[in-house]
Amino acid sequence: MASTLFDTSKGLVEYSYIGDGPVLLLLKGGHCTRDTDLSHNSLVYEGYALLSISRPGYDCTEVTTGRTPEEFAQTIIEVLDHLKIDQVTVIAISAAGPTGVALAVNHHERVNKLIMEAALLSPWDHKTLSQARILFGRGEKAVWKVMRTLLKVSPNIAIKQIMGSLTTEPVEDYLNNLSPNDRRFIYDMLCSFQSGKGFLLDITHKAANMNQIKVPVLGMYTQKDRSVDYSNAVLLQSTVPNCEIYEVKSDSHLIWIGEYAANVWRKRLEFITQ
Repeated sequence: MASTLFDTSKGLVEYSYIGDGPVLLLLKGGHCTRDTDLSHNSLVYEGYALLSISRPGYDCTEVTTGRTPEEFAQTIIEVLDHLKIDQVTVIAISAAGPTGVALAVNHHERVNKLIMEAALLSPWDHKTLSQARILFGRGEKAVWKVMRTLLKVSPNIAIKQIMGSLTTEPVEDYLNNLSPNDRRFIYDMLCSFQSGKGFLLDITHKAANMNQIKVPVLGMYTQKDRSVDYSNAVLLQSTVPNCEIYEVKSDSHLIWIGEYAANVWRKRLEFITQ
């Protein structure tokens, strides 16, 4: 997908904008790049325009555009103004959760609805913080280079290493239940990953003032997500005034694949159109 650079008042932002119809703003999660597609690109075939904005530190979006979710939310508004887009439905994935919240809280007049897909809201635990600083700091390029090499040499081992942190199920059982298409989804996802300077920013983020969200919110979470605990869904529902939680029967953080992926797709479209 072709991307564009826009020089905002705080630095360069990379985005792609395709399709016609009501605009969906996609904020991807941690490690995701312009090449990462968790199936959302197909929303253009449902009659929507998809605006994907790379968050600070990812792709060519500069860190100066927003070290906090609130700062980057203001930069996003600059992009919307540049594109003459009045309102969007926001889809925030995983580590993009705090940015989605910041948009809905501080710029509710520009947001129709907010969809939180396996989106993190609570602070990162100390173990994850320590590991992230080691793996995804200066050595992040080497980490992902090794991962891509391992994917070519032994994809099962590479996928097993990653999925251990994304599912509460025994990893061997999880892998045995994957369809060939699901395996391809994970393979392509991992091949597209690069942390840049973005993930070290992500781990400093937290969602604030969720009780001030005025737009309708849909949260889609699974009980078997080791990466984003289901307590995030409980927190969202107990804090946001107008919130619906849809419990996905997925076996991992990757709610976009598996037996119940079609339910996630239908629920998202139902919420957008209602």
